[in-house]
Amino acid sequence: MPDRIEEKKSDRHLGYWAAHEQYSMHDLLKFVLEAEKCGFNATMTSDHFHPWWHDNAFGNFTWVWIAAAAARTNRMRFITGVTAPIYRYHPAVIAQAFASLDVLYPGRIGLGLGTGEAMNEVPLGFNWPKPSARLKRTVEALKIIRKLWGMSETPTSSGAENKDESGFVDFNGEYFLIRQAKLYTAPTGRIPIYLAAAGPKSTRVAAKFSDGLITFLNPQDSTGIIDIFDKMVKRVGRDPSSVEKIAEYKLSFSEDYDKAFQSSVFWRATMLKNAFNTDISDPRKLERKAKEKVPDETLNESIDIITSIEDSIKSIENYFKAGFTTVYVHSTSPDEAAFVRSFGKKILPYFTSR
Repeated sequence: MPDRIEEKKSDRHLGYWAAHEQYSMHDLLKFVLEAEKCGFNATMTSDHFHPWWHDNAFGNFTWVWIAAAAARTNRMRFITGVTAPIYRYHPAVIAQAFASLDVLYPGRIGLGLGTGEAMNEVPLGFNWPKPSARLKRTVEALKIIRKLWGMSETPTSSGAENKDESGFVDFNGEYFLIRQAKLYTAPTGRIPIYLAAAGPKSTRVAAKFSDGLITFLNPQDSTGIIDIFDKMVKRVGRDPSSVEKIAEYKLSFSEDYDKAFQSSVFWRATMLKNAFNTDISDPRKLERKAKEKVPDETLNESIDIITSIEDSIKSIENYFKAGFTTVYVHSTSPDEAAFVRSFGKKILPYFTSR
């Protein structure tokens, strides 16, 4: 059995983001190999059925890719950003899949959970629930996953309920039901679970039930969320410094500004008002609506369009100053391999040396 990889604790950490909507599986494998070679040791990777955009998009199955990418790398950790346990993924299947990944790659697997988007569920024939119902489903799913992994329901509770000594688990919730379920291939150790949040309610849930917060909010908009998160973490008896606060930082780099900007257009639909709660599930409709409703100025405000790689330093520093402990760099650069090499040569050493 492979040895577990133990991640060194640090106040500030940079990771790489692998976007399954924008790049092919083969290209993403090349990028993550280059990322590890250049000094990255963690990758967060999106997990969708449909992409946010129609033209030149991809719809890779993330779990399969993680297995292939982990086999080709040596120390790279992989976390989903994020897996939605609403309809298409039953929580017991998520628990089984990530336990198996952990057996293959001990200590290198993390699970990010979130309430998802309509494009993950509606194309498969499901209805699109309200945000409150999706959040409740996510909490129930997290509890089920922890129980099947032999963990307590929350990071602070003392034991798992409804689990007998043989490892069989029952759960009877409002949305999910399992009867005497057991993972015959269990994780080799503790797999961290992170929760995505952008509003006060989901942030409090993340503080109570997860090992860390994931958000796409920029530093200016996330100050209140981090404050809510830290206060709730303390309220449930945890140390805020022991809990990860993860940010997604999106940028596009090229020495040619027009090329960098054009490559960022792929993510225009994520900037629609209430994009993450919209009931639109067809990427063609998302693309059309984004072209109509999201001006270029909004793209410039939401994505760092840079012609010098050093220009990313200030933006990353702002995330750390806001209270984040980890920043995953989501590049939508026209030459992604060149971005990785340049970032690894000039930016990673700057932060590791500090």
